[in-house]
Amino acid sequence: MAITSVIRARLQAPKHPDGGYSSSRGVTSGHRVHLRHPGYPDERSTLLTLPALDVYKKQGADGQIAFGLHHETARVACAIMANCRWDGFLSEDRAAGARPVMIGPDDLLLGSNYYFHVPNSVGDTSHEPYPIVPSFAHFQFPHNNLPPTWKASLIPPETTTNIVRARDVSCRVTLSTLGTEVAHLIPRRENAWFASNEMARYSSQTLATAGLTNDARNAILLCSNIHSTFNQRRFVFVPKHGSWVIHVLSGMSGDELVDVYHNAQPQQLSGIAVEYLFARFAWTVLSSGMFLHTGVPRRLITLRQEDGVSGVSEVSGEECRTMFAPNFGSKSRNHSPRKRVREDAEGVDVLKEEEDDLDELNDSDASDIVWDTRGRSRKRAFYS
Repeated sequence: MAITSVIRARLQAPKHPDGGYSSSRGVTSGHRVHLRHPGYPDERSTLLTLPALDVYKKQGADGQIAFGLHHETARVACAIMANCRWDGFLSEDRAAGARPVMIGPDDLLLGSNYYFHVPNSVGDTSHEPYPIVPSFAHFQFPHNNLPPTWKASLIPPETTTNIVRARDVSCRVTLSTLGTEVAHLIPRRENAWFASNEMARYSSQTLATAGLTNDARNAILLCSNIHSTFNQRRFVFVPKHGSWVIHVLSGMSGDELVDVYHNAQPQQLSGIAVEYLFARFAWTVLSSGMFLHTGVPRRLITLRQEDGVSGVSEVSGEECRTMFAPNFGSKSRNHSPRKRVREDAEGVDVLKEEEDDLDELNDSDASDIVWDTRGRSRKRAFYS
């Protein structure tokens, strides 16, 4: 008797075990939250615009769901832009003396407009708008001063190996072992920032190397498609309710990235530095450039390249555009990753590139990705 093979059915689209709160209920949300600077007119005040993707059940609505934005994630993002002002707060009121929203760190922002207020320092009677960090290059890492929710969210150390592939084994998002790549938290093109901010203090290596960011504590294993999405700044890892979760920054409910991964816990993270995760969050947030596009003067806090001293200055709208805002319309390159991995003297996976991939974008390529609520990275001419 002849024996034949069994044909298996087509695979279904990827989905979370809970079915995806929005797709399983036929609910979508285009709700976005505008986070504003109270020192500027509303039409020129937007620091960030983030999609509201955290699901909650409406009270007394027979299981109906709606969407909000995680309060602490939004607040910390604004505080980073305000030069790590963790004492800042969100309010629905723009006026001086506004009261903070009366919700907890893990509660949801349900409105569409919030203002990030920063208290005046003792003795400061100035009514000038508080200054903003214009880009990651001017961001000073807050050593020994992470936000409380980040300090409270620990990651266990890795004691058996410094080799990322051996430590993680599978993608830290999907658990798949197919097509995995070593993904940097602080990108390798930020080596100069890494060095100037003395980020090596969180490294697993005992000796300084030319590839400062090539450290096991600054890397995780991701599938190639997840790695590309990570490098497009579409999601980050943040603490919520004392656990690490994936937080999507670009997309809409109903999109695969949102329905499958938003608010999902990653696979067990170990052997990486919380400080590098936080720097990645700052790198992502400070890439938006939205606040600098409007063509109006801004008060910025910048670093002098020659000595690293920070200072506050009034920068014209044109200078904001030419000096700090992303260069839209720049030429795109082929970012297909072609990597081979070698092991360095201390056992750390070091990526040797034959051709730059998304992790190694130059400034113009990296910054021309606009956060699109549809979940696509789109490019446009700057003066459109």
